[in-house]
Amino acid sequence: MARPHLSDDGQTVTLDLHGAHVDEAIRLVEAVVVQAARYGRPTLKIVHGTSTADLGHRRTIKDELRDRLDTGEYDRHVTSSYLTDGAMTLGLAPAPRPIQGHLRLSDLA
Repeated sequence: MARPHLSDDGQTVTLDLHGAHVDEAIRLVEAVVVQAARYGRPTLKIVHGTSTADLGHRRTIKDELRDRLDTGEYDRHVTSSYLTDGAMTLGLAPAPRPIQGHLRLSDLA
């Protein structure tokens, strides 16, 4: 079964949420937005897929993330967004003194 995973190439952090439930995905995205900015990454790509319905609910990861983006929840760090059917790419305002190294999924806990 798929599980969320994260990659960081030094410019772009990519968080793939396949296998996550809505609440887990929201928690991971909230953390990765902050951490990717702290690591000085200008770009964050979030892969949410096109059919991410939580079992027994109508909520989807895509809809929840877009609602939070629309209401400005990520405005402190997000400077731009590009939305596609299966992913969103966010421009980030990097921290003035970025953390060195590569971001890992375990850093989001």
